[in-house]
Amino acid sequence: MRVIRINTTAYSKEDFYLLTTLSDEQISDALQGIIFNERFGSGYYDNDDLFEVLKNEHPNEKIEMWNGIETLEL
Repeated sequence: MRVIRINTTAYSKEDFYLLTTLSDEQISDALQGIIFNERFGSGYYDNDDLFEVLKNEHPNEKIEMWNGIETLEL
């Protein structure tokens, strides 16, 4: 189980985080086509769409989405 930041654009404010058991390869394989299509003008997605694709392709895996992570400064 790990937390990973998903970055699909040049804007960090559009990043999101996953708590997941998926590997980098599983995430990339599921999402790259969607991201590529939007970059070349033949599609549109938002972070919720990407999350749904991951959940649908890997229904038995642990996947939670967060838009931010709290910081504890000590």
